[in-house]
Amino acid sequence: MSFYQKLFASKYDSFMTDLEKEFHPLRQELISHLEGKILDVGSGTGVNFEHFNENSEVIAVEPSPYMLEKALKKLPKKANITTYNLSVTDPKLDDVIKENSLDYIVSTLVLCTIPDNELALKKFFQWLKPTGKLIIIEHIHAGEKPRRILQNIINPVWKVIGDGCHLNRDTDLLIKEAGFIVEEEGYFKRSLRFYQGIFFVKK
Repeated sequence: MSFYQKLFASKYDSFMTDLEKEFHPLRQELISHLEGKILDVGSGTGVNFEHFNENSEVIAVEPSPYMLEKALKKLPKKANITTYNLSVTDPKLDDVIKENSLDYIVSTLVLCTIPDNELALKKFFQWLKPTGKLIIIEHIHAGEKPRRILQNIINPVWKVIGDGCHLNRDTDLLIKEAGFIVEEEGYFKRSLRFYQGIFFVKK
């Protein structure tokens, strides 16, 4: 598995090139103005790093050492970003992030891969300040029944190919069920159905 994870990390950026050209302006719009203490969840190969401004203190967590190795090469010289080779649900992260300490949590194309989404969202809720916000870009389960059925059929194989990625998660609903309140949200389609949202917490 480690060999495949290394291969997956080496090909990830090239595989995502066309999609990231479209996502770049959206990432910039959602992230570039953020200030304060920020968690970048599943930072992958570091695609969000260039968008964080100098007034942000970023904690970037990534469980794959191979993805993190690529991310470290993208660290901007002036950015205040600290990286950790940890899953967002790893108990060790509770020593790094205290309750009610984060101004923002940024999660872009990663909730599809976290094994325990409910636990992750629970931690997000705990870590955010009462004034904090959760920012999401994610692909989600299709809206049309035939495509939903197809994604359910394909998902077991896709999880292996995509290094844990799920095609059939209703992440837009899970976030709301976890207690987050919508400030802004939107849906758009490419090869998959995508969801973008900004949420605040009510404590």
